[in-house]
Amino acid sequence: MLRSRRNALILRSNQVLLISFLFIFLLLAAKGYGQLSFSAVVTRIIDGDSIVVKCDKKYIEIRLYGIDSPEWKQHSSGMSRKYIKELIYKKEITVLPQYHDSYGRLVALIEHDGRNVNGDLVRAGAAWVYPKYCKKKVCREWNKRQTKAESEGLGLWFEKDPLPPWQWRRVQHR
Repeated sequence: MLRSRRNALILRSNQVLLISFLFIFLLLAAKGYGQLSFSAVVTRIIDGDSIVVKCDKKYIEIRLYGIDSPEWKQHSSGMSRKYIKELIYKKEITVLPQYHDSYGRLVALIEHDGRNVNGDLVRAGAAWVYPKYCKKKVCREWNKRQTKAESEGLGLWFEKDPLPPWQWRRVQHR
């Protein structure tokens, strides 16, 4: 009798432990930490930091993590859009999901041919590191790339003190 009661308690505690682990896993997956990378083909360039990809007959809008490129009516927007188009349009990429933003877009790191596209845009002066949202370790490297692009006058750094898009948007909404 005592042995069966002990076995029942052990079984019960194992069930509680299993349910706890399952709950934690689901919680992390809901926050975006459980998402795996996937391959997709770029079908549309929205602007310098937003694209649409096709994966298994499904179209997904993606906002590139940690960067911000000039807005449509902002100076250098065409250059940023052209750069990303030459880099990945109609090409297969690897998408590394980070989270979904308030607009429902997937925010992700993008890789092509073993290179990080987000960082390449910064290196070419086609985008800024977005300090409000770029919090990962890789952002420190991107900041160095941005400083180098600025000192070399690459891309949007051709003009002196270009206005970052987050400031430009603020001015436009006044």
